Formats: sequence, structure tokens, C-alpha cells
Amino acid sequence: MEDKSWIKLYRKILESPIFENEKALKVWIWCLVKATHKEREQLVGKQIVHLDKGQFVTGRKKASKELKMKERTVYDYFKLLEELHMISINSNNKFSIVTVEKWEDYQVEELTKQQQNNNNATTTQHKQECKEIYITLFNKYKKQIEEQPKRTIQIIGELRKSSDYELLSIEEQEELFYDLMNPENRR
Repeated sequence: MEDKSWIKLYRKILESPIFENEKALKVWIWCLVKATHKEREQLVGKQIVHLDKGQFVTGRKKASKELKMKERTVYDYFKLLEELHMISINSNNKFSIVTVEKWEDYQVEELTKQQQNNNNATTTQHKQECKEIYITLFNKYKKQIEEQPKRTIQIIGELRKSSDYELLSIEEQEELFYDLMNPENRR
């Protein structure tokens, strides 16, 4: 199954010392992409390993194969990234757990929160706009019905053809219809 999640990559990477070295940059981006974006358990051999966000399990041979680099080269770049405080490595004789430092900086959670705030603001704005449309339609058609009560059904038919009426939810449309059809609501 293809993973469709993504990471953020800031333009400030252009100022990073690893940007000048394409192999270091390749290893760094590989680490970002390999790191898990949620806490999980991973089976490594017969051992269950708990991974926090921003961690992944690897070994010299596996990293070498995936990066298409010599084992020693991968090791050297891991050490460079560690010296730059970009990753930390916890190794045993079977595997290493690599932790991307400041992992949350490379995730979309901040964007997701911002999108939720934008969605909430948009929803609130939409509700306000619908309320204004509802009041405008109610007042306009209420006046027509009061002036020509015998045409109430025809006036409601005209209302339903209105483009503004279509902007209301079905519930709002039904409420408007009910309010206009009931004389006690026409004050």
C-alpha cells in the first residue's frame, strides 16, 4: 500500500550546511521520509520496538541498499547529521533507532490546525451569510404576501426559484417556507 502522507520542507534548508553536499542532503531527506508520523510498534526480527513520532528503525545494510550508497558512506553521513543535531541514533548489535530532532517542525500538524481554524472561520462566516440571506428573503417575501395574501402560494413558488434561496440549507429552506406560510409568524 502506498503511503500518501507528506512532510514539510522549508526553504531555509538552502541555508543548511548539508545543502552544499548532495549526499548529505539525500540522507537527510531519506531520514525525514522514513520517520514515522505517529507512534507505533514495529516488529524487528522477534523483538517489538516502540517508535515515537519522528523515529524509524534501520541498519547499515538496509540504509545502504535503500540509499544506493556504501555502508561506510551512510555511516559517515549519519554521524554528520548527528553532529549537526539533526538526528540522534540509538544503536544495538542488531539495528538502530534513528530519531529526527525537532520532528514536529517537518510535519503538517500546524498546517492542519491552521486549516481547522480556517474551516471554523469559514463555517461561522457561512452561517452568518445564510442568516442574512434568510432574513432578507423572509422580509422581502413576507411583505409581498402581506400585500397580496391570495398569491401566497405563487409568491412561495417565486421564492423557491430565487438563486439566494438555493444558498440556504434544506433545513433553512424548510424553516423559511414554514415561517412564511404561517400567518402568526408574519408580524
